Amino acid sequence: MQIYQPQHLLLKPYVKQIHRFTVTPNGLSSMTAVPTGNVFLSIFWGSGKYVTRGPSSTERSESGGVFISGQQFEIAHHWVQGGEVNIIGFELTPYAIHQFFGVPQHEMTGQVLSLEDIWSNKASVLYQQVVNEPDPAKQLSLVEGFLCERITAREWKENATIAEATNLINMSRGNVSIKELAASSRISTRSLERKFLEAVGISPKAYCKIMQFNYAFKQLALSNKHVLDVVSEAGYYDQPHFINHFRKVFGLSPGQFFEQQEKFLYEFKKDNDHFVLGSMSETLETAGKLYVF
Repeated sequence: MQIYQPQHLLLKPYVKQIHRFTVTPNGLSSMTAVPTGNVFLSIFWGSGKYVTRGPSSTERSESGGVFISGQQFEIAHHWVQGGEVNIIGFELTPYAIHQFFGVPQHEMTGQVLSLEDIWSNKASVLYQQVVNEPDPAKQLSLVEGFLCERITAREWKENATIAEATNLINMSRGNVSIKELAASSRISTRSLERKFLEAVGISPKAYCKIMQFNYAFKQLALSNKHVLDVVSEAGYYDQPHFINHFRKVFGLSPGQFFEQQEKFLYEFKKDNDHFVLGSMSETLETAGKLYVF
């Protein structure tokens, strides 16, 4: 996976980062996306079908297109069938899709929608331009130009209140009260929740939980910290509280999840004697599995 920052200054406040990668049966064969609190605009194309499934959702496959996704509460597993798929993913701030496209964000919570269903002509033109452009840098430039047009359009509305509130939540790793957020934004808690639901798609409390979990999962996956230390550091009441949240996101307890990954790594090591096991995340990526969080 290659990660880029937006080149256009107009996009820097709204685009967190840009992912570009190829999923193929013989290379990076699967990817698991952990909820981040951000939303996405994604374009994919290729000879294969792109398949997605979550712990409590039905399997969905697409052969290509431009898609926008709202807030997610659980992981999503992605893989390909029948060939390779090229993917460009723009990771956007939590409120960007509502501002870029005017879509009521609460209608997109837990959903992935084809942009062609909303903006059929413009989305189709963008898709064809990207697919027909062989230069990866120019592909990204085409998408950036498309988003810049939205910013300069008359209907663009910047929501400073929500931007400030989400920044405070991110800085606190989700450990901030709704009263504190409302006071900082100089509005009532009811107004904050209404604005948040419209622009982000979920309540500020739900967004705090996503950010809290994302931080905790990173600590478990990328460090050798004990789960009790992570639970305390992330601000959970106790270990059962965290385990319950983990199960809702992954469909597994933390113990079941890491046992499953260790078994995979053990089998991978047996089949690749020359390979030296590093961190779990590095090894999974080498083995063709990737976690994005």
